Amino acid sequence: MNKIFIFFFIIFTQHLFSQTHAIEELVVNLSGNASVSDFSNYTYYHAYDSCDVSWTIINDSIPNGWLFSVCFPVCYSPGITSANQVFPSNSEQLLNCHIYPNNIPGSGVIYMEITTNGVQKDTVEWSATAINDLTLNEDSEIDNRKIINIYNLEGRKLSKAITNQVILIEFDDGLIEKRLILNKL
Repeated sequence: MNKIFIFFFIIFTQHLFSQTHAIEELVVNLSGNASVSDFSNYTYYHAYDSCDVSWTIINDSIPNGWLFSVCFPVCYSPGITSANQVFPSNSEQLLNCHIYPNNIPGSGVIYMEITTNGVQKDTVEWSATAINDLTLNEDSEIDNRKIINIYNLEGRKLSKAITNQVILIEFDDGLIEKRLILNKL
């Protein structure tokens, strides 16, 4: 009799402890050029069961002048920091963040709390970096130093920085810095 009771107890309580959802990436990196209108990156929210989902931006530390918007699964205007929706079972929802750098280089982080069925909480971290293009005769973002030369790692002189490559930058004060220039989005 105890074995039958335990069997039915396991069957009936299994649903209480089953996983209702998953988020592919909880830390999402975004990068782009500060001169573009926006750049973005995404992950996915997988609903294994029907889920009542709400989200809110719980903290952000982005440069003054930047804006951001969220798509989950519909795209919201900049300034909207919370919403809710019901997702059907066995569905995949796009979870996206757009950064509008407004020609301001810098980096920042946005924390988004997602609550599923009023109980389960996940935090997605959006880590964003906006850079300036580097060319000769341009001032550096640091200490207003003048760029004298740009080199690749083989020591060849470049007329401008090449995206997705590590470069060496020689400044007018004699210092040389190593930087990675990311692909424009």
